[in-house]
Amino acid sequence: MIIGRERVFYLGLLGVPSERALGASILYSSLSRPFNLCVDGVWQSRWLAMVPPYQAHRISTEDGLISAILLEPEAVDLGRVRDWIDCVSGDAQRARILAGRIRRAYGALHDHGGGTLPATWDLDRLFLGRPLPSPILDARVARVVRAMQADPRSLHTARDCAAGAGLSFSRFLHLFKRETGVSFRKFRAWKRARGVLYHVNRPHSMTEVALEAGYPDAAHFSRCVRQVYGLCPSDIFAGSRRLPILFQGLGIPGVPGPAPLTLRVVGKGV
Repeated sequence: MIIGRERVFYLGLLGVPSERALGASILYSSLSRPFNLCVDGVWQSRWLAMVPPYQAHRISTEDGLISAILLEPEAVDLGRVRDWIDCVSGDAQRARILAGRIRRAYGALHDHGGGTLPATWDLDRLFLGRPLPSPILDARVARVVRAMQADPRSLHTARDCAAGAGLSFSRFLHLFKRETGVSFRKFRAWKRARGVLYHVNRPHSMTEVALEAGYPDAAHFSRCVRQVYGLCPSDIFAGSRRLPILFQGLGIPGVPGPAPLTLRVVGKGV
């Protein structure tokens, strides 16, 4: 798994998730045969599919494998990307070609060995054949977003962020939702749940990880993680003990630096 502040690239076992709803847009691609995706009660067989942020869905595969690329909505122009993916995924041949490119990209990184991870745009080209377009955020909102990306475990409050931006509380909330497409509270909850990914292969108890990730207690942590990922934390962590996690950039405070650049299919998956 490669974790950057704007993307997550995951290759591995899917597990058996219940309904899930992540705060990033998810680009699922098949590793060997079509997967089954259910959105709004309708199941479809797909080689490639993009699920919008916060969209509840279920997914299953015959081989138990999946590739999932998480695209943070504040960092990607999802409208333009979604139009492109919808066009590709609607053509079975083009969808299989792009899914094959994604599979080969993981192999290319595996063969690369150690060293510095490519920049975000280069990873986009490697996996998708093109850099993905970025939106232009209001500078005041962008500063808040960068702070949460840098340390999602921090207890950023909307009032503190509004004061830092020189805005009234109500004006800040309105501007934040207009720029990011989601409420401040929901955005903060997702960043905290996303930050859990940095810890899934660390040899700590659930309580220790919960506190490290910024949750008040293990019960709240377990409930939130299951709502987002469709898997209980114990299943995620049990299947990820040997999962190599590669941090693009500085990663997150309190988490060890990058592991050797090696990707392989292990564990129950995320």
